[in-house]
Amino acid sequence: MKDNLLHLETSLYLLQHANNPVHWRPWSQSTLDFAKAEGKLMIVSIGYSSCHWCHVMENESFEDLEVAEIMNTHFINVKVDREERPDIDQLYMSSVQLMGVQGGWPLNCILLPDGRPIYGGTYFKKEKWIQILKAVVETYELDAGRVEEFAREMNDNLQDQHFQFLENDAGVTPGELKSWVIKWKTSFDTLLGGYQYVPKFPLPNHMRFMLDYGLEERDQSLRDHVHSTLKFMGNGGIFDHVEGGFSRYSTDAVWKVPHFEKMLYDNAQLISLYSLAALSLGQQKDVGFYKSIVMQTYEWLTTTLKTSSGAFLCSQDADTEGEEGAYYCWTEKELKAILKENFNWFQELYSIDEHEIWEQELYILQKKYTHFDFAQKQNWSEAIMESKIHEVRTLLSNARSKRIKPLIDTKSLTSWNSLLIQGFCHAYVAFGNEYILKEALSVCEWLVHRQFNEKTGVLYRNNVNGKASIDGFLDDYANAIQALICLYQTKGDLDHLMLAKKLVEIVEVEFFSKDQNLCYYTKRNTKLIARKIDVDDDVMPSSNSVMAHNFYSLGYYFRNERWIQNSKDMLQKVKGLISKYPGSYVNWMGLYYRILKGPAELSVLGQEAISHSQITKLQGLNILVSYHREIAVSAAYSDDGIYLCRNKVCLPKMKTLDEAIIHLNSSK
Repeated sequence: MKDNLLHLETSLYLLQHANNPVHWRPWSQSTLDFAKAEGKLMIVSIGYSSCHWCHVMENESFEDLEVAEIMNTHFINVKVDREERPDIDQLYMSSVQLMGVQGGWPLNCILLPDGRPIYGGTYFKKEKWIQILKAVVETYELDAGRVEEFAREMNDNLQDQHFQFLENDAGVTPGELKSWVIKWKTSFDTLLGGYQYVPKFPLPNHMRFMLDYGLEERDQSLRDHVHSTLKFMGNGGIFDHVEGGFSRYSTDAVWKVPHFEKMLYDNAQLISLYSLAALSLGQQKDVGFYKSIVMQTYEWLTTTLKTSSGAFLCSQDADTEGEEGAYYCWTEKELKAILKENFNWFQELYSIDEHEIWEQELYILQKKYTHFDFAQKQNWSEAIMESKIHEVRTLLSNARSKRIKPLIDTKSLTSWNSLLIQGFCHAYVAFGNEYILKEALSVCEWLVHRQFNEKTGVLYRNNVNGKASIDGFLDDYANAIQALICLYQTKGDLDHLMLAKKLVEIVEVEFFSKDQNLCYYTKRNTKLIARKIDVDDDVMPSSNSVMAHNFYSLGYYFRNERWIQNSKDMLQKVKGLISKYPGSYVNWMGLYYRILKGPAELSVLGQEAISHSQITKLQGLNILVSYHREIAVSAAYSDDGIYLCRNKVCLPKMKTLDEAIIHLNSSK
């Protein structure tokens, strides 16, 4: 057991494996040097603390003495927390995909002593895992030349040199963007929301673009699809109707059976999305529904994941004592005993009938109706409805408190907390709750004072028990910059925008490639065998698409033509990919639309505090609000007032912000 070195780590995921009989080591230069000195193959096993199948493989294989004997004898064994080290995960995920394997976690890759991959896959049952290990060892011993040749070919393919600049391109045109949107729409599930494939993931950045583009271009079908998806998700089993918050994805087409772990990045983005939908989609009954989802999610986040430092932890596990979903589900007998006279109406609202049983007599709570519709059906007032819902949530929450709680990951990540800053800003703008804005500012304080070293210019990725570690990756910088821009537009504190500018300058030096016209995911000094480039917009938008938006926004704020050109060049690199697979590059389509329309530059100088109702009208994909002459976009205005420019055409000075808002609305 002395050879398992994970007990010295801070990652909850690594600590969960510290008592395995496998001689695990953390990823480090000393581990790599040891593998080379021993001349042994390496196993790199990658997962995260709230991953159900990671726990299953641990129980079946990594806690098994027979498996451990094989792994310890023939391999140097390395455990990696993918949330701490997404660079390693990204590299070896690309490797297994090049081998023709669908990615996922746990991710298990076998490497040569120098780190080049030769075999990989995801979850394996014990017998299969043993068979694979023995076969790889035998092949390596008997035919090292063939293994070396395969490793060399894999390494060549891992180098990101495939983004070809398109010459003589026609730039941006409304027709091209519209053709992408039409093609994209064919993948929508128009009956149940989301896309036509299963499992169904919440994809907030996709729906954010649908909201903005649908509003600006008066595309009601896009707006309807967003509302339909938000309704099914918010009523479905993927949402926790007792404590709030969304699970990571639904395993079925109807949003009923979730994969039960709750991730900070999902919930941060979904707070943004439901808040922006409340601003954009309008009808009062829908606004009430969106707000209830946001406030319940906010409540879960602040009671479950918030730390004393102001930051938020990563996730809540799917499992309780090895059983997935046990914390969240109910039998009919339990519900009757807990709810008593409330059970009859609760049964109808939450689909408690034998046709909806999940497994082993357990129900996953899901709603048939919104509160508004159910109140009408029952002839209840809205106040009575909300009172009854509050009562049953309290009863069920108290009952749950007697259960063993799922584990909470103990680390805070800069990237994900930055998404939460944006979520809280959007919730404040939508609903006017000052305490939510204070929460956004608190997270920002943590980011600025705990995660950023101003002397060295290092933004750290990770924080456990108050200690920051691991130099940030591109998503940490990109999401932090975007959060600071969002906070500036919401609160008007110049320090936020100036820090965003400083971080962009660091990104340009450390990550941006003039040869590729894209940003690498890792800094220049990376020790990995390849530097990867992340461009696909998935559950989170790609770090490059976020960074391209940042170059564009700050390029206009600070009149930096090079940054504006960077954003256009980055878009140019992926345009061919967008044309083929628009659903994988939605945040890039948002940038395309911004460039097509040109930003609305709104300078609000020397004015009294902007009212909350006015701030709600300044939300949009392409509105840049400046409150300070220190920013180049506003530097030319010597007189106080309201100034609005778009595409180098400026309107006369206005006295009130409401005038500018009228002009902004008329230009849609």
